[in-house]
Amino acid sequence: MARLPERLGTLKLVQQLGSGRHCQIWEAVDERTGQRVAVKAIVPDKADDKEQRGLLRHELKVAKSLDHPTVIRIDRLEEQGGVPHLVLELFPHPNLKQQIVAGTDALAPRLQRIVTELSLAIDHLHARGWVHRDVKPENVLAAPDGQVKLIDLAIAAPAAGLLGRLFGAGTRAQGSPSYMSPEQIRGAPLDARSDIYSFGCVLFELLAGRPPFTAPNTNDLLNKHVAETAPSIEKFNRNVTTSASELLRHMLAKKPAARPRSMKVVLQRLRSIRLLERLPG
Repeated sequence: MARLPERLGTLKLVQQLGSGRHCQIWEAVDERTGQRVAVKAIVPDKADDKEQRGLLRHELKVAKSLDHPTVIRIDRLEEQGGVPHLVLELFPHPNLKQQIVAGTDALAPRLQRIVTELSLAIDHLHARGWVHRDVKPENVLAAPDGQVKLIDLAIAAPAAGLLGRLFGAGTRAQGSPSYMSPEQIRGAPLDARSDIYSFGCVLFELLAGRPPFTAPNTNDLLNKHVAETAPSIEKFNRNVTTSASELLRHMLAKKPAARPRSMKVVLQRLRSIRLLERLPG
């Protein structure tokens, strides 16, 4: 993979924070203002890819419609030296997947704040008419005090209305296999309840240290989401409260109509229960 230049206009790249197949995330300093920012840049050998350029434009459009402290702020889209890139708010903390891998016990003291703030972020997207479609631990940055930022709005899509859910054609299935709702896998029209399912998968992983379904290949994994009942969280963590277990079963229901009807309902339930019987250690 070709390297990004050390500078993109007035932005001096300082250290790489993450990478994917098509983009890299860097911490940078805007030498014009001295401000520390994050940069999401298409890698040079994909810089002319129309689809990737379109995803950056779309991500900026979605971000500009949002205004909430739990959602990453995106300031602008630029192109320097033939490299398209977004300039974002810098939130220099690891994502939840990295923190889960390091051990869920360390997350326990701030778990309630993490899931509450993530609920607020997703609810804000829904209130503005969007379905995130890729709620997963990698897309949630979390600070040591539990403050979070929901990131990666690239495949967010307008929520389907009632007529769309009843009669509308779906879209190409996109998302991350470990966290996709059954209707998302089928390519059906999506509403807030699809993100609620994905959030349920994330909550399960925060409590169990693994997502609800695992499989040796993607097809088997997707089939489990579509056809298998999610395992009981108590199988992996006996410290989870009965109330949290019941909420998870509700969120991970196969049929959207059987899930909580909105993130506001999920948030109300989270605020009324404890997730753990006691803090580990």
